[in-house]
Amino acid sequence: MRSRRDVLLGTGAAGTAALAGCLGSTDAEPGSDDDYTWSTPGADIGNSRAVADGAAPREEPSLKWRLEFDSAFITAEPIVTDDTVLVTTGTDVVAVDRETGERRWSIDPDNDAYTYNGAPTVVGDTAYLQEVDTLTARDLETGEVEWSHEFESTIGTGSVTVSETDDGRIYAAAGDAVHALEAETGDHLWEQKLLGVPRYALSKYADSLYVATRGGELYDVKRWGAVEWRRTIEAGIASAPVVLTSEDRRTGHGVAVAANDGTITYFDIGGNREWETELGGFGTDGLAIGHRTLLARSGSTLYALDANEGGERWRVSLERGDSGPPIVVGDTVYVGDDRLRAIDIDGGVGIRSFRVGERRFERETDGNVGFVTAADGKLFATTDAGWEEDGSTELLVLS
Repeated sequence: MRSRRDVLLGTGAAGTAALAGCLGSTDAEPGSDDDYTWSTPGADIGNSRAVADGAAPREEPSLKWRLEFDSAFITAEPIVTDDTVLVTTGTDVVAVDRETGERRWSIDPDNDAYTYNGAPTVVGDTAYLQEVDTLTARDLETGEVEWSHEFESTIGTGSVTVSETDDGRIYAAAGDAVHALEAETGDHLWEQKLLGVPRYALSKYADSLYVATRGGELYDVKRWGAVEWRRTIEAGIASAPVVLTSEDRRTGHGVAVAANDGTITYFDIGGNREWETELGGFGTDGLAIGHRTLLARSGSTLYALDANEGGERWRVSLERGDSGPPIVVGDTVYVGDDRLRAIDIDGGVGIRSFRVGERRFERETDGNVGFVTAADGKLFATTDAGWEEDGSTELLVLS
């Protein structure tokens, strides 16, 4: 998948911003690229959850195919390559043919316990899966194990990433440490102990690996294992770190995280706390960055923030307070709750939550929509049955 992160580093200016009204249009246009994949959690190694120039349905899409799973929940976003979809059901990880929906292989078909949580990462013909306390490289076509590395502790939810640049490494967080391994062989290169246990997806930019612990520690760990800086979010961290580059902001690059109290904080390249924005609610793992707009889900409200200063562009009320994160494809934000919603990246016209023309479509499903990803102009959405609901858990492919 093409990365949008190949830009020069810059320096940021310090400042603080409170919530404001509408800050104007992003001048975003419908995407024209229909040849892209979603091969790693967060869409790219910066965890942007965005394909800014990608094409995807802007009107209510039709169903291409659906596949039901014997599980109450899908526990991670679908990973989509040129010919395969990888779905983490909690009890298993299933590989599916992308065109037909036919199951190819799975790693633990007889398992009943919810032991699989993070989405795999795919590089070339290899899928890297976190299997409880073991990182496993599997052939994408057959599921056969190429190598595996067992850690002393379990791997955090989603905390695996692979560099797409020049170092050929895979990074994983297990227990209270982050590890680097050779992606081709699984050879262990180094380990860096942390204060706390990482839970969320790792993010990478240039030589920096950003690692967040649920307890509230945010690290910049260099690719050779040294800690550049560590910062504390007093309320605890409730999202994966998202890299913002000079493509997203007027100056410099840095990283944003959501806190348990609903605060969004942006740190510049040196670890300086440049701005904070209070959303006034509990934050969830729902950050995305696209067209200079930071999307943040907090409970039943989706916020769009200016990436430069954190001011509010717009907000949209959703029906439910689920934690499915938004994604950005082209000029559209896609997010799930009781249905799949498509929202204009500019939020339509209005002030704060009083909007007109912000919704492109709302598509009802048999269950609540959890995760949404996209590839080659199609949407891949998961639905959850819920513990007490009478329904099915499904993967929907929409075009």
